[in-house]
Amino acid sequence: MMINPGEVVKSQMSRVPWPYSMLVSGLSFTLFFLQTGLDMMRSGQIGTATMILITMLGLLYGTAGVALLAVMAWALSQAGERGYTVDWAISTFALGYSATLVYSLTGLVFSLALGWKTAVAFGVTGVLWALRPTLFTIKQMSGERTAFSIALSTLCGAILLLGWALLGRLGA
Repeated sequence: MMINPGEVVKSQMSRVPWPYSMLVSGLSFTLFFLQTGLDMMRSGQIGTATMILITMLGLLYGTAGVALLAVMAWALSQAGERGYTVDWAISTFALGYSATLVYSLTGLVFSLALGWKTAVAFGVTGVLWALRPTLFTIKQMSGERTAFSIALSTLCGAILLLGWALLGRLGA
């Protein structure tokens, strides 16, 4: 998915049930938000309970949030008219966060082992890496409309990062 997302989207996504795919995005955002909570706790902004709350919000964000984003993109791209189901869109969007999972896991290792603040360096970078699979997914759902796909992918990325920033402020 990280190296050739276009081919993976075209050939493999119909084989993965969406509940399994949601494990990838759910775990990705759980670890990303855990990094955020750890960074905030280290700087004295929040306590342990709030860090746990932020982590649980990451799980919700990575499952329900990504699913809602996929449904929005599916509807806006009129994918149903091209034979793509909502289940396919959710599965494809969720699996697109495999890079985010790798970055979040790596960032958590650096955070715990070295005490670094890693949410921006690793978590945000992982979300940005997911934009490429998102772009290819939307492009396929929209009938290869490139400009539309770029605009909607940008909007999806902006919504996710803005939501992360707002949820992170709840703890402060």
